[in-house]
Amino acid sequence: MKKMVIQLRHASIWQSKIGKYLFPTLEGLVWLSGGSLLCAGLLLIGTIPAIAMTYLMHILWSISAFCSGRRAGFHGRTHGIRTGFICSVILCVILFLGCFALQENITERLLTRCLFMLITGIIGGIIGVNTKLKKPPY
Repeated sequence: MKKMVIQLRHASIWQSKIGKYLFPTLEGLVWLSGGSLLCAGLLLIGTIPAIAMTYLMHILWSISAFCSGRRAGFHGRTHGIRTGFICSVILCVILFLGCFALQENITERLLTRCLFMLITGIIGGIIGVNTKLKKPPY
């Protein structure tokens, strides 16, 4: 009698349709939260003027889009532009939902921030895809 061996492949959440965009976006939000706490501390101490917060938030949202696009591109290994763009769009939707929840007006600065996020997310996706692998990511 033949012995049947079934070899189960390790299922990765990174290969699912939702997981490959959700987890990198959450990582980008973690970077955003950490940077926002640092900026809030600097603002509380008084070492940074309040007007500079606008530019710092542009930079922080762009860094979070870059990090999420890079992580998604690294795990996806293909379609870096599309992957970075989708992660950036998810972050833009989160930003717009936050504005609607706080009943803020959609201003030119918000649209500029979204444009920066889209550009840096695409750059992050391209860099993530082209990163050399030392070992498989999962």
